[in-house]
Amino acid sequence: MTDHLPAAFRALWHELPFIAASGVLVCTAFGLMVLLMPGLSPVSVLLGAVLVGPVWAAVVATADSVVRDGRGGLLLLLRNLKHHAVAGLEVGLVPAAVGALALLNRQLYNGPIFAIPLAVSGCATVLAVLASCYAFSLRVTGRLRGKALWFTALSLVARAPLVPLGVLAVAFVALLLGTSVTASLLLLAPGPVALLASAGTWTENHALHR
Repeated sequence: MTDHLPAAFRALWHELPFIAASGVLVCTAFGLMVLLMPGLSPVSVLLGAVLVGPVWAAVVATADSVVRDGRGGLLLLLRNLKHHAVAGLEVGLVPAAVGALALLNRQLYNGPIFAIPLAVSGCATVLAVLASCYAFSLRVTGRLRGKALWFTALSLVARAPLVPLGVLAVAFVALLLGTSVTASLLLLAPGPVALLASAGTWTENHALHR
């Protein structure tokens, strides 16, 4: 099985400009979302997909290039931002829409009869978020679209759930440290998270299609 994790770990030192620029881009998009729509609501979740999704697609595309081909850098990140913005929006809107529906169901909850749609939408949100950890790489680098994209992403979640769980855990710890210790840690998080997600995606995708 091809293991891309060593390349991802090496990039933590060799791709510092990419990591720094990724943090600035992602945190700027996220900060703009919070400024325009503070709080957690269906609208803020959708706005987050619109603002963060295109940026994250560029970061992931660059991370894919680093772990697969050994090519990275700031210029490649900026080119990917131009080329993959629409793809990032497409991927980001899927878990955002499902999550917005779950939040809407929660707001409308009014007794046991509403528990079923709330539970279904909540489970669907979890699956969509886990699958999106794979879906960005599969879309921008693997060129998958539509049903093929999400079926493949869900297949990878079923095969290796620890990869997206690990990626989300790293992101959560970075967010926790960034808000409780120093905000500068938030700028360092997006690049390593994208590298780990990319390495996990292509390692497991190679194993799935052997």
